Amino acid sequence: MYKKLLFFTLLLIGVSIQSQNLSTDFRKKIIELKKDTIQIDSIAINPLSFKVINQFGLEVSKNEYQINFTKAILVIDAKKYSKITVEYFRYPEFLTKTYAPFNDKLILQNRTNSSTLYSLTTNKKPSEIKIFNGLETKGFITRGVTSGTNQNAVTNSSLDLEISGKLSENVILRANIFDTNIPIQDNGLSQNLTDFDRIFVEIEHKNWRVKAGDLSLKNRETFFFPFEKQVSGLEVEAKVNDNFKVGASGAIVRGKFALYRFTAVEGNQGPYKVFGSNNEPVFLMIEGAERVYVNGSLLKRGENEDYTINYNLGEITFNTTFPITNDMRIWIEYQYADRNYTRFITYEKAEYTSEKLNIAGYFYSENDAKNQPIQQSLTTDQQEILANAGDDLSKMVAESAFPDTLGENKILYKKVTNNQTEYFEYSENAQEQLFNVSFTNVGVNQGDYILDRVTAVGNIYEYVGTNLGEYSPIIRLVAPTKSQMFVVKSDYNPTEKTVINTEVAVSNRDENLFSSIDDSQNAALAAKVEWQQKLIDKKWKLQTNINHEYANKNFYSEQIWEGVEFNRDWNITTNNATKNFFQSALTLEKNSANFIKYNYGNLSYDNGFKANKHKLLSNFKTGKTTFSTKISLLDNNSPEEITTFFRAIGKVNHQFKNSWIGAKINLETNSRKNVISNQFINTSHKYKDYEMFLGVGDSTKIYAKFGYNFRTNDSIRSNSFTEINNRNTFYVQSNLIKNKRTNLSIFANYRITENAFTDNEKTLNSRVVYNQKFFNNFLNLGTVYETSSGNIARQDFVYIRVEQGLGYYTWIDYNNDGIEDFNEFEIAVFQDQANYLRLPKPNLRFIATQRAKIQQTITLNPRVWADKKGIQKLISKFYNQTYLTVENEQERQGNTFQLNPFDFNENSLISLNYNIRNSLYYNKNLNNHSVIYSYGNSQIKQQLFIGTQENKINLHQLDYAHKFATFWLVNLMGKISVNTLSTENFNDRNFEINAFEIQPKVTFLYNSDNRFSVFYHYKEKENKIQNFEQLNQQKFGVEYFYISKKQNQISANFNYFINDFVGSANSPVAYQMLEGLQAGDNFTWNVIFSQKLNSFLNLNLSYLGRKSENSTAIHTGSIQLRANF
Repeated sequence: MYKKLLFFTLLLIGVSIQSQNLSTDFRKKIIELKKDTIQIDSIAINPLSFKVINQFGLEVSKNEYQINFTKAILVIDAKKYSKITVEYFRYPEFLTKTYAPFNDKLILQNRTNSSTLYSLTTNKKPSEIKIFNGLETKGFITRGVTSGTNQNAVTNSSLDLEISGKLSENVILRANIFDTNIPIQDNGLSQNLTDFDRIFVEIEHKNWRVKAGDLSLKNRETFFFPFEKQVSGLEVEAKVNDNFKVGASGAIVRGKFALYRFTAVEGNQGPYKVFGSNNEPVFLMIEGAERVYVNGSLLKRGENEDYTINYNLGEITFNTTFPITNDMRIWIEYQYADRNYTRFITYEKAEYTSEKLNIAGYFYSENDAKNQPIQQSLTTDQQEILANAGDDLSKMVAESAFPDTLGENKILYKKVTNNQTEYFEYSENAQEQLFNVSFTNVGVNQGDYILDRVTAVGNIYEYVGTNLGEYSPIIRLVAPTKSQMFVVKSDYNPTEKTVINTEVAVSNRDENLFSSIDDSQNAALAAKVEWQQKLIDKKWKLQTNINHEYANKNFYSEQIWEGVEFNRDWNITTNNATKNFFQSALTLEKNSANFIKYNYGNLSYDNGFKANKHKLLSNFKTGKTTFSTKISLLDNNSPEEITTFFRAIGKVNHQFKNSWIGAKINLETNSRKNVISNQFINTSHKYKDYEMFLGVGDSTKIYAKFGYNFRTNDSIRSNSFTEINNRNTFYVQSNLIKNKRTNLSIFANYRITENAFTDNEKTLNSRVVYNQKFFNNFLNLGTVYETSSGNIARQDFVYIRVEQGLGYYTWIDYNNDGIEDFNEFEIAVFQDQANYLRLPKPNLRFIATQRAKIQQTITLNPRVWADKKGIQKLISKFYNQTYLTVENEQERQGNTFQLNPFDFNENSLISLNYNIRNSLYYNKNLNNHSVIYSYGNSQIKQQLFIGTQENKINLHQLDYAHKFATFWLVNLMGKISVNTLSTENFNDRNFEINAFEIQPKVTFLYNSDNRFSVFYHYKEKENKIQNFEQLNQQKFGVEYFYISKKQNQISANFNYFINDFVGSANSPVAYQMLEGLQAGDNFTWNVIFSQKLNSFLNLNLSYLGRKSENSTAIHTGSIQLRANF
């Protein structure tokens, strides 16, 4: 009780001042956390006054995050902190450069003609950058070096530069260079273009264009060879004359095309794992290069569109407003980083155009350099395996084990022979013959090993018997490949009513450059010819179209050219045969709203497959009513089956003055029978889909749409179509109110699926967005509420050791066994200790969940009454802000819905992110008896591969400030908090820490350039469980700031800690309580100097140090330069 009395008494008598704006380099940013690693700023930041404030408005303890001040990179748990505020000072801007009296490369031998010597002079002109004179530039370059007694010298740099403008009257320059850590070579430059995260330089003239750097090569002009590639290289285009254009590109390939397809799970919004070309889960997708299709329709990426995607983990999640059903066919075209070999690409094109004839040629070549492997180093035996494998991927495997010796961060195995069966067994015995073994997932009951356990440095596998596991001690070898394509296309218009199009393509695909086996299948031909003729060209136009397409069975195109739904549309099981495809069409058209079109198609393969399809499309608009139909009938047969595929889609829509009404019907019957038995095969299906809808308003602005959908699905049971389920869907889409004061939109989709052979299912997706301003902004409300279902992964990760000071985590061997256990890694408080990175591993294990989410903000702003009198004037001095976010995921059980985000039932709760904070201000930002009372409560529950982890924080904090006597500032802060951590499998990390803090601070402002502060910070912490650790910490500190009008700055800080700690200091709980310091006396200090050298160049020097009672002092220093453009 006496602590609380002392706390509030000091707050009532405390006085404080707020200094004037000491520097234009001060920054305050509010960040919505989407990931753990955040780039705070583009330049280095000052560590002296750096603060992270949580969603409750309270400062986050330094051991809760890792900050690299040099790179301005913050690492913090995004699941624990959904929103933070960062306050800091930027360093002045600078650039680094090697200074020397002369360039030794310019020194000539005595026998050289002295007339070629260079004259070295000093630039006497004012400091003004002239490098990009005449161009618009935006960005910066920074270079720096950090070194210390506890770490080796580390170079660091950042580059973010945009240039645009005219080099001459007809030549335009555009450039973009971005790099967060350029590797420093002897010449001070990046080694090559691939070291950059994003770079290009483009010069354009009306008759030519040159672009170098990171490119996106595209070809959408050809039918047989559409592609898009992310590469790094050079692209040139030139207009020879008005009729002739040429282009050429040469580059190193960054991305390799892949396709992944799967059927969705009813009500599961994701995330869904995307697998690689060889069904591998580990890969890096190229950002922004994917195309996602659902039932043949292309989706849009974005939080307010259809889906979002995690490129590092390869996981796709569909948004609440795009409901997922079990009849959705999902295709994902994407590119992934393939670094097995150095891969080169060349792409050339030439185009001739005239009044009646257009002709173009394209040549594409993409080759792996088989003698330049990157990620795999092939032995002679492995190359021999590839040489004998031909194009057969199943033969491209090799044993992974090789002899090795016991060492740090190694997982090794010994060979064991039991009953003539030889297998590997995990071992740490250095006296035995040990092997380094890699295991590959080969499928359930296809391997001999299972995953036994996970450690911080990797996985350990256990032998369980032949074909009883899912892993094998093998590695898949990747063969170098070659792809070439030559295409010629032409468009000929002999008359105004006639068009003849042709395209011929030749492909050359070698799946294995180490082997000549199967090379006879490498080259193949494809061709297409098309004739279009206008028969009648009046109000109603009649047009015919006839085309024929041929493709050899070995024809290869880099990406899909037939359409993602082509095989399904034609009932093709496999299409690895030579293709002949004839199509004709007759179209009668008035305009785009009134037409009728008939198509006939004949498709055959030389494996005996033959198909005929009739299709009728129409659209008519009469008055305010629109009718549209799409009907097709397919008959096909093959040596295995005979099929009939009928499809019909009809839609009618009537528009009233301010509303509309409509209906839609969608039917499919796909009858597939075995040729020999005349029995239906299981891939036969049938469905009927009926929909009615009505809407009010303008669908592009304010509107409400209501609809009902009924669908039945039939499958084959006992050789006949049998209804397996039916689904009733009720939905509403609306944007009800949208003006300056109010925004209200509602989306809801409720589905009831009645299954004939399994349990019935109910699914709900909903989203409500409401924003309201009351009483001239006196009260502001913001609400977002969502419900959906999906799944959540048990996140796995691994710790990787890096150079000292370049990581974010530190390893403390608490049990002194030399093994890096998961519970021995901590977020490094001091940068020189940060020598580990934590990398997430692809998720393969998911738990089905039901989600409920709400975000609520309430702002009371009585300051609008500042000009009033009486009680309103008094109330205007207050300001209150409340922020609430709850993301609740519970295990999905039956047909129950998780509508209440505040239901924290421990029996079903899988994941939780609950945060509430309230900040009440008096005289906000005025520093005239200013008071801030903050309340916060958070609860975070996570599913990790190593077990469940739950963290709870409850706190109260008061801050009082007052300015007096012009030069004096006194602050007083007090806080009471409870911090609880509970882990499923690591009891030594569990704690419940009750803390009490108070900090008075006095600042003397000599003038606007100088500030001196003295402060005292008292903390009392007590762990209420386990070993009942206790800490009484006293911190005495002084600070000095000098910021001059000449753009230089000096800051210094010295702190003395007295840590009276009771308990084991070598434990995770002690690290949490001591915040990385040691028991007893501790000292920390730093000095930072910043100087603006000229109009664009800035220099910064920093020195940091610390010392504990029983250790030597640790010193760290850095120098950085930055140039602004």
